[in-house]
Amino acid sequence: MLKESFEVKDLGEAKFMLGIQITRTTNGYSLDQSSYIEKILKKYNYFDCKPACTPYDASVKLFKNTGDSVRQSEYASIIGSLRYAADYTRPDIAYVVGLLGRFNSCPSRVH
Repeated sequence: MLKESFEVKDLGEAKFMLGIQITRTTNGYSLDQSSYIEKILKKYNYFDCKPACTPYDASVKLFKNTGDSVRQSEYASIIGSLRYAADYTRPDIAYVVGLLGRFNSCPSRVH
């Protein structure tokens, strides 16, 4: 079994790589994608939306779209962007992004 290991060497005070800001703190390193998230929100006109304390409302049941669809390519792009954030610095949104990704082929406004 091949085991890979990586070391973070002398990043200085802060570096920005692949949309992730890496900052050295007294406890180690901190990863932050807030500028990437802001860029996504602005790109898809969601920048002025209200933040929620939880990214998932379990009372909302999602079903296959049988009504009007939204642009599939834009929806898939949004989901892909959120997936990138979930994979690196926002594991708290991974479940809901995966759930919404199930509707990539025919999304609706509800999704």
